[in-house]
Amino acid sequence: MDVPHPLQSILQSFLVSDVSAVLFAPQILKRLSSSCLAPSSHLQKWCTRITSLMHSKDPGARWAGICFAYRTSALSEELLIEHARSWVGIVLPLLSKPEPTPILKVSMRYLRLVLGAAAGHPEFQRQVAAPAVPKISAALLHIAENSFDANIRVLATQVLSQLVMSYPSQHRALSSKLFALCYGIFGGSSPQPTDGRLLDATAHLFSTLHHLGGKVGGVNTWRSCLDAVLHASWAAWAALRTTFTNNMTHLSGKMLNMEGTTPSYFGPLPADPLVANALCLDRLTCNITAICALLRAPVQRPVKVPTGTLVAFSYALLVCTDEEQQSERFLDPQIRGLEVAALPQIWMHGCRLLSCLCQTTRKLVTPSASRLIMIIACQLERNQENSRRSTFLGVAHDILIHCSVVSSSIAVTRLIKTAIASLSQLRLPQSVQGGVTPSQIQSKTGKKRMRDFQDGDALSTRQQVLCATSDSCSAVLVALDVVREGLKNAELPLPVRSLSTRVLLSLLLSLPSTPPQSLSHDLNVYNRLVERVREICLDSALGTSEMSRFVGLVLRCCAAEGGQDPTSCAKLQSYVDLLIHPRRPPSTQRLPSLDFLSLSSVEDSKGEAGVHQAHDLPGRNAAVGGTSPIVLENFGNSAPVPSLVQGPSAAPFLEPDRPTDVLPLKPLPPTDSVLDSHDIPMVTHAAPHPSPPRVQPLPAVQRQQTQKPVIVVPPTLAADEDNEDLPSIDMGSDSDT
Repeated sequence: MDVPHPLQSILQSFLVSDVSAVLFAPQILKRLSSSCLAPSSHLQKWCTRITSLMHSKDPGARWAGICFAYRTSALSEELLIEHARSWVGIVLPLLSKPEPTPILKVSMRYLRLVLGAAAGHPEFQRQVAAPAVPKISAALLHIAENSFDANIRVLATQVLSQLVMSYPSQHRALSSKLFALCYGIFGGSSPQPTDGRLLDATAHLFSTLHHLGGKVGGVNTWRSCLDAVLHASWAAWAALRTTFTNNMTHLSGKMLNMEGTTPSYFGPLPADPLVANALCLDRLTCNITAICALLRAPVQRPVKVPTGTLVAFSYALLVCTDEEQQSERFLDPQIRGLEVAALPQIWMHGCRLLSCLCQTTRKLVTPSASRLIMIIACQLERNQENSRRSTFLGVAHDILIHCSVVSSSIAVTRLIKTAIASLSQLRLPQSVQGGVTPSQIQSKTGKKRMRDFQDGDALSTRQQVLCATSDSCSAVLVALDVVREGLKNAELPLPVRSLSTRVLLSLLLSLPSTPPQSLSHDLNVYNRLVERVREICLDSALGTSEMSRFVGLVLRCCAAEGGQDPTSCAKLQSYVDLLIHPRRPPSTQRLPSLDFLSLSSVEDSKGEAGVHQAHDLPGRNAAVGGTSPIVLENFGNSAPVPSLVQGPSAAPFLEPDRPTDVLPLKPLPPTDSVLDSHDIPMVTHAAPHPSPPRVQPLPAVQRQQTQKPVIVVPPTLAADEDNEDLPSIDMGSDSDT
């Protein structure tokens, strides 16, 4: 028995009537494939049935017919070109009628498919697509302006933006209406803000309108569009700062006077302060979105970007605070409160604009990088929420990546310190039940109670999650990126570099012993964090002479990069190259000398100790009963280790011909065991050890009475050679003779 053709079974079983076509439309669309649309005797019947469904009076049958036409055109380009003229003529009038929403959606998608496929067929584009574009765009423009359905408006605006880029010459007659549509959205709305998807679609359409000016006039059109929305953004910002006196100037030094310069598409502000404040915020959001869309838009020829003005506007948004001087005239306290409450949103808009500016203009922001990093560090030093902290750190990361050098060492230092403060939440809290105070720890009972509490925390199933929210996880990951880029900066002082290295070292040692569920509810965050810390530590090790000690770290990084994507393969190849050729050229960054490296907080200076306390990084002298830092891995015995660094002492000069008495040291405090050199942990956070005893020389009388072994140091030949007199040089002799 012969198997029937797929189209034959569909026509005979599912398309018997219009009702069955609507009922079985999902099954039909699922069974259609390119092989079904191969040339056969049933193909013409299939196309005829689609045309009859599109002419049906039943809205459901019309929807099913357009769906079948869309699927057929997507699977077969030959059928698209053959039947596009007749099917477009049927679909186009539906856009001007009050059709149901499903019919309008599938009609716009079908027209977008047909007009997009015409780009590779010049004759089809000249005969079918080009004559239909003005009519289609006019219908879509009417839908985008008057439709009450947000989804329909978004789809119509998206199709318009694609048609403008593909057929710019056919839209020149509609340029005024297109600009009016965009400016109407950018004017804002209140009390409800503008829909986010509609705003993004309108901004994308606005970024394509410069194509209407052609290759020569498109540059001036792009610049005029940018100046218009930038001016509107300044006006919206000024309306949100009426109770503050700000003297923001351009780079030329002229005062920015916002009075009497309200954009034409801005209507009057409402009398209600609450509605007016919401309207100004929405206007600021819309116009900054338009600026970002213009900066990311593809252009046919190079354009002049007003980088200085954009940086000045971004700086004005970021520098806003509630501590500025108020105006001398009487102000409404309600307006003052509303403007102070709008500060977080103004900061976020400034970060969004500055991040887009750094990503698009790259090194052009370098002259202002130090000033921007400084204001971001000042904002991070405030007690910001995790969501805002991650945003500030993200824009700082963009500046450090795309700007070659940040010349201010103070700005980089403050930024790195705030990033380290964001990493301080990666610590395992201990229970403080029972009231164990530092004074009680010194006694045996206090130590026993403290051990009992620590054992109870280890066996407890209710452990506190360190990064409970997604914002806190994002803040930690972005802070690591900032530290990574900050360590590459040559202006970073060596003490801050040493502090950052120790924090990364403690994370590298502690994360393998930290349960993933105690870090975050999302277990993927733990893997990302471990991978990020390993990469940063490996980058710090490159170019050093101790690369042989980092073989284990390289192998762990190789195991992490086991994917098949190009990025993972490139990293894996780089890591394998490190194992084969571990000796690399020295790094261009300045490495700290041994004088600046301190592996314990006992060796910290006063400045570093202040940084530890300011950023909540407890050291060796921290109370054990309080919140302790990250628990590190113990390599060897956990007994207290005496300090190996002796303080400076006045040692007597050793003469070669004079015997010297070697006095025994005072007995050290009793310990359970003595560690070897390889058992000493690299970083420890135990209780403070007693200071090492100093060697005091005994008096001469007591030294004579004390019978101790004497070590005689015989004179050496090297000493005699060192004491020989240098031969005299005759300055009057002539070397040429």
